[in-house]
This record gives sequence, structure tokens and C-alpha cells, in this order.
Amino acid sequence: MPSGGSAEATSGDVYRLGYRWLIKGPIDVVFDLLSHARDYPSWWTPCFKSAESDDTEVAVGARSHLRVRARLPYELVWDITLTELDRPNLIEVDTNLRLSGHFPMRGPIRYILTEGPDGVTVVNDQVIVAERKLPRPLRALLQRAFAYNHAWAFRIGGRGLQRAVDRVVAARAAVAPTA
Repeated sequence: MPSGGSAEATSGDVYRLGYRWLIKGPIDVVFDLLSHARDYPSWWTPCFKSAESDDTEVAVGARSHLRVRARLPYELVWDITLTELDRPNLIEVDTNLRLSGHFPMRGPIRYILTEGPDGVTVVNDQVIVAERKLPRPLRALLQRAFAYNHAWAFRIGGRGLQRAVDRVVAARAAVAPTA
């Protein structure tokens, strides 16, 4: 997948969305920030409006409830369950979401992290399936709207994630013992 965003409707009401970030910093810091969905509103602004979690520990089975609004005038309500965790390389959640309280959709969202000489590459991959079929012209319009909104939100999110990583790295350096 090229850098930046992409989206395609593979068939019917299946929407495939993705994005790639290059984040400067340690992979463990990037992983920790991405694995704590309840903290997204602190760095992924203005997109994440609220995040709640019943679980205090990040572990398979942990659940979170998120409210998201990007560029277009609709809100996404997400209920996510952590389904796979492979520190520091993989975070996968099962997602149930509703567009402005209606139009239920579901699918996996995966973050794949790879450390390289230039930083941490984070690949976001989403396969979202709408529960009801839409007329073809409306489906094509939604595909473009989702792609636009997703790309905008992930550009914002990448900048926020980089700032959050920088803050954690600076805080670690401030408390590191001097030789």
C-alpha cells in the first residue's frame, strides 16, 4: 500500500480502508499509545471526541467505546473489542460502528508496526462491512466520502501520534539518570 490513504469497496457493501504512518521514535512507545484506545482523545484531536473503556489493562478481550467525528458532518460511534495483541508489532480489534447512530457496520481494524532505520512504520488496515445494502449510486458516494474522511482523520492522527511519541520520549529523557 502506498503512503497515505486508500479506500475501495471490494464488493457490495464491503469497504476497505487503510493508511500508513512513519513515526519517529521507539516502537514500544508507538505501540503503547496505539494500544490504549481510551487515550486517543488526548492526542488524536479533533477527531476523537470521547473514549471509554471498562478494562484497565490492555489485553485480548478489552472493550472500548469511542465517539469520532472527522471532516464530514457525521459522527461514528465505535464499540471495539481487542482480539489480537502481539507486542510491539500488532494490534487488532473487532469493530462495531454506527454512522450518526444509524447504518451499522462491522469489521476488523489492524495496526501493524515495523521498526526501521527511519522510524516506526504503522500500517492501518480496515475491512468494514455494512449490515444493509445500499443502492449502487449511494454506495459509490459513501465509498468516496469514507475515503476522504478517513484520509483526513489519519493525517491528523499521524501528526498527533508523533507529538505524543515526542512527549513520551522527552519525559523519559528528563527522568533518565545522568552518567
